[in-house]
Amino acid sequence: MTYGIHPATLAEMNAPNAGKKYRPSNGTEGEFFFNAWCCKCQRDKSMREGIDLDECDDNERCDIIANTFCYDVDEPEYPVEWQYGKDGQPCCTAFVPAGEAIPTPRCAHTPDLFS
Repeated sequence: MTYGIHPATLAEMNAPNAGKKYRPSNGTEGEFFFNAWCCKCQRDKSMREGIDLDECDDNERCDIIANTFCYDVDEPEYPVEWQYGKDGQPCCTAFVPAGEAIPTPRCAHTPDLFS
């Protein structure tokens, strides 16, 4: 799923950056990204529903958003989930459409007993 925030010509120029970390260049671009991705994502109730962050449980908050403000894009702690997609548009690889269940990470060391 892609929500384009850049004009087609800019996205085309960014296509070679596919898979590289993305950081909005300014507050306006950040708002476009939030509106396109975070406000439509099941992971963050505050962004999605406009509820005060202090009223959200820990599992209703997306730490990716906070970490993009805390770390520089060159630091290892900056979220890898915010990146340029194959089409050159910024995206969030952790995006879960609002209303869908958030996938539970599977332990890589536990064998699948039912397949």
